[in-house]
Amino acid sequence: MRRYETIFVASPTLTDEQVDELVRHFEGIIAEQGGELLKTDKWGRKKLAYEVQKFSEGYYTLFELNAGPTLIAELERRFRNNDTVIKYLSVRMDVEAKAAERQKVRYDREAKRKAQAGIKDRSAEEVMG
Repeated sequence: MRRYETIFVASPTLTDEQVDELVRHFEGIIAEQGGELLKTDKWGRKKLAYEVQKFSEGYYTLFELNAGPTLIAELERRFRNNDTVIKYLSVRMDVEAKAAERQKVRYDREAKRKAQAGIKDRSAEEVMG
């Protein structure tokens, strides 16, 4: 299971109760598909950066979840088929953590190699002279 953040924007013509029902609907989809919902953050009604489907505002909701790629594909398919969702985006969040871990291993390996060879790290002032 991978960590994702999914944000969707619902139509501003909805009432607060309809938005809550829509959020519960998508939370149910996540649960029924075997995902683990970590956090639901309702940002409320906000101004859009640009007009989307002739709307200048929308209801923003953020999901943080652990899921497989098939669940994300299904969730995005449901976003596309729902007329009240005007925009959505899913981002895989564990990619940055993996890259940082690989970089740390690389630095540690390089430091160990330099120590074994007796190479002393020099500061920028020493290098630039």
